[in-house]
Amino acid sequence: MLTIWGIDLVASAPQPKGYPADPKTLGEYFKQYRLDNDYTAFEVSLELGVYESTIYKWEQGESYPRKDNIQKIIEFMGYDPKIHKPLKTEHYELI
Repeated sequence: MLTIWGIDLVASAPQPKGYPADPKTLGEYFKQYRLDNDYTAFEVSLELGVYESTIYKWEQGESYPRKDNIQKIIEFMGYDPKIHKPLKTEHYELI
C-alpha cells in the first residue's frame, strides 16, 4: 500500500498466466491452490508421489486422478473442492 496526499493506493499482484480465476474442475482447483501457495508442479509431484507431467495433465484436464490420488490431493490442499470449505488447519493439532 502506498499513501500519496492522504490517498491510499492499493494494487493486487497480477495472476500468473493460465491462472484459473473461476475453477470448475478438480484440476483447476488444484492448479489455483498450487499457484496461490507458490508450489511448483515438481514440488507437488514429489509430495503426491506422481510424475510432474501427471500434475500438468490433471490441471489441464487431459487426465483425471485415480481415487487414491484424489484423497492425497484433498489432504494436501486441506479441503475437498467439491465441498469447497477450506479447513482452518491452524486450529488442529499436528500429529
